[in-house]
Amino acid sequence: MYTHLQTYDSYEDSYDRITVDSARQDMATFTTLYEDFFKIMPDEPRKSIRATIHLNIIYMATVGYDLIERYDNRNDAIRDMMACDRAKDEQVANARLTSEPLCQHCSMTGLRITNKLLTSRSGSYKSQEVLFMLKCSHCDTNSAYWEDGTPHERLTIYCPKCNSTMNEKTATTVKAVTTTYMCSSCGHSYKDKYDLTRKEEAVDPNFEADRVRFCLQDEKVRDELRRAKQRFEEMARIGKEYMDKEDNKPVYDSVDKLVKLKIAEIVPLLQPVLEKAGYAELGLDKPEMGKDVLIGFNCLDTKSNRNDHDSAKTLKNLIKKQLETTNWRLTGDGVRYRLGYLNGRLRAYEREEDLKQLVMKSRKSKPKQEAGEPDKKNNYTIKNENGETIIL
Repeated sequence: MYTHLQTYDSYEDSYDRITVDSARQDMATFTTLYEDFFKIMPDEPRKSIRATIHLNIIYMATVGYDLIERYDNRNDAIRDMMACDRAKDEQVANARLTSEPLCQHCSMTGLRITNKLLTSRSGSYKSQEVLFMLKCSHCDTNSAYWEDGTPHERLTIYCPKCNSTMNEKTATTVKAVTTTYMCSSCGHSYKDKYDLTRKEEAVDPNFEADRVRFCLQDEKVRDELRRAKQRFEEMARIGKEYMDKEDNKPVYDSVDKLVKLKIAEIVPLLQPVLEKAGYAELGLDKPEMGKDVLIGFNCLDTKSNRNDHDSAKTLKNLIKKQLETTNWRLTGDGVRYRLGYLNGRLRAYEREEDLKQLVMKSRKSKPKQEAGEPDKKNNYTIKNENGETIIL
């Protein structure tokens, strides 16, 4: 019975041969591009810095990146291949016929299993099933059944002389499988032989040298290729960043103009405006230092004739307006109000990408109304479980 799982060395050899074959094709592409480069730039010295940089980039794009990826994935790929073949062997070993089969030629029972094959019933290798090969002790012919008891659909062979259905008989040896086809009508017959002996593959004289080269077995070569990969990725990152800044120059100009406030500068910025609007004792909580910096704030409303909705709404608008040119914003929690005590949270934006998104969001937002004006369309008031009024 054929065993799918082979030795570890055989998988290494198979994987490396694929790597070498692929790399040889990639090198042929690189060689063509190498010569094309100097056809386009015939006056460029072949050892100039510019030519070296350009050709290194072309080499990494056509050859280098794939070599590193193949090397990094080698062990995992081999383990996956072995696991797949091990599972195939287990599937075959555990397969059992669900019912007693009948000879497909004489309809007798007592067939003997001669082999089990893992193959596809539909022609798709994604869904393979076990096919049982059986031999009849009565008529000495072979039958084939799937594990679920379904007979294998035999291919009908017709006589090339009289077009009648031909009978067949198979004989298997260590070296070959020979099938004899016989016509019961006109007597015509012929044999079909399938050779089971392994052919010696032609020796590839350059394989071992290319294996060392393309499978990155030399540590110095491997490290240099990794460094080259890092350099070009950094160049690509810088180039992408430069293009982004050129394409979004107004946005980045606005980012540069944002005032990056320290925590100690928040109260001096907000307090004068809030006190003028009737809010006193502005204070900050202990900051939360995570991915972003969050800090709670609180104050008191000194105007007794101002209701909870207007008080929270006015405070929210005042803070938003004062912070719009800084890197701080109110969080989505809104401003909470209860018995003249108001509180909320502020978030600091520090990373350039976050500041960029902050500016872009501000540019897309609609102009806000003056602080203190009711805005029933864009703001919502809710009561939380503590009875506090929250302006969102």
